[in-house]
Amino acid sequence: MANNNYILSPDQMSAENIFLSIGQKEILKGATIQAAKGSITGLLGRNGSGKSTMLQCVFGTLRAASCDVFVNGIRIATPYTTHRLLNYLPQIPFLPHSLSVKKVMQQYNVDKTEAFSYFPEIEEEADKRIHELSGGMERLVSVLVILLADTRFSLLDEPFTHIMPLHVERLQSLLLQQKRRKGIIITDHLYQQLVSVSDTLYLMKEGQTVFIHNTEDLALHGYIRP
Repeated sequence: MANNNYILSPDQMSAENIFLSIGQKEILKGATIQAAKGSITGLLGRNGSGKSTMLQCVFGTLRAASCDVFVNGIRIATPYTTHRLLNYLPQIPFLPHSLSVKKVMQQYNVDKTEAFSYFPEIEEEADKRIHELSGGMERLVSVLVILLADTRFSLLDEPFTHIMPLHVERLQSLLLQQKRRKGIIITDHLYQQLVSVSDTLYLMKEGQTVFIHNTEDLALHGYIRP
């Protein structure tokens, strides 16, 4: 896991007592997770374990039977409507297809000069509409606008998916830079890349989150081979 060398501000978020059922099936059974400015929280788990569902519950767009979100000790009833509190990168495409890359960045109040400095190849695509981009480039732009937007926390669901390895490496560096100004929660199946940037790790297992101290814990819980 990454070494957290930054002094944490009081900006801390916790999501507790997350319960959600679909029909008779219990998906989340009291899951909990925390994030803090200056830190990256990694969330691992098998397909269908409930990681994406939990992020949506924390964001507030999926109504859970129970989900208590606190920021600096204050309960937030609907996090996604709270100005500049947090944003969320879903797995599915979400950017307006009719807008250009530059217009999307403007809409999200992202400094395009900063974005282009990290990924100069995006500048070459800046005047294209989102629907004209390749799938990998659209995903990269999506990750950037969420990560660079002016929010106190960001929830990233599979940010490395469909992105070429070179871009994944640059994203890892960008994540380490951006955690200085916001708390970040990431879930991704590229667990080695996720572990390398995470200061804190959780594993979603049987509807609950298990705190992970090291990679040996991942083997103990059956996520990776010993």
